[in-house]
Amino acid sequence: MSQWQPQQSVGDGARTTPDTAVGPSKDGGAAASTAASPQTSPPRHGESAGPPTSGDAGTARSASARRRGALAALLAGLLVLAGGLVVIEQLPTRYSTTSTISFAPRSQPNVSADVIELVANKYAVVAASTTSVASAAAAASVTRAELRDALSISVEANTANLDIAVSLANARAAATAANTIAAAVNRAAADDQLIAGEITARADPVSAQLQPSRSLLRVIAVAAALLVAGWVSFAARQISRRAGRPQ
Repeated sequence: MSQWQPQQSVGDGARTTPDTAVGPSKDGGAAASTAASPQTSPPRHGESAGPPTSGDAGTARSASARRRGALAALLAGLLVLAGGLVVIEQLPTRYSTTSTISFAPRSQPNVSADVIELVANKYAVVAASTTSVASAAAAASVTRAELRDALSISVEANTANLDIAVSLANARAAATAANTIAAAVNRAAADDQLIAGEITARADPVSAQLQPSRSLLRVIAVAAALLVAGWVSFAARQISRRAGRPQ
């Protein structure tokens, strides 16, 4: 005879379901019991599903290392660029002017170009002589030693053109010195029976070239800054990878 038993309430009226037992099956299998388990609700918006994993920590460390490497590369590049610009501005400014003398045969049309070029080299020696340098230094109001250091004389390849270049801190003084030497060479060639000289291009202070070229040096400074920044960034990545590698 079965007896009636009332059900017990738990909490706020929630009912517990008694475990149900399943007896042995007809084929002799073991009995199985099922128990009711509470359902888990998904995490709310903004809540973490659980503690951070090792993968998340590794990603955070990698991002932090990249930021540090980028900052170090930026600082290194800026330092190199700033230092280079300061050095460029401190360089002494010089102005280079050139006067050109061209030689040609006087009356003998059969004079070869090699002979004319050889004669042009002879007058290059005249241009660099002590007399020529002294007169040019006096005209430009500079010392002989200063002018000799600033003087460059050359014969253009495969031509009979003699170039007299002078680089000084003053463009007008440089042009005066170059033109004075060219005039001295032209006077020396006036008595030559073989060739005649002519000043085909006089040095002009307005068209003097600035030395060293500031624009070229600035480009070099920017390139050096980028190179250093790239090297620092690469080194920072390598150090970060080695630091994160398990021992």
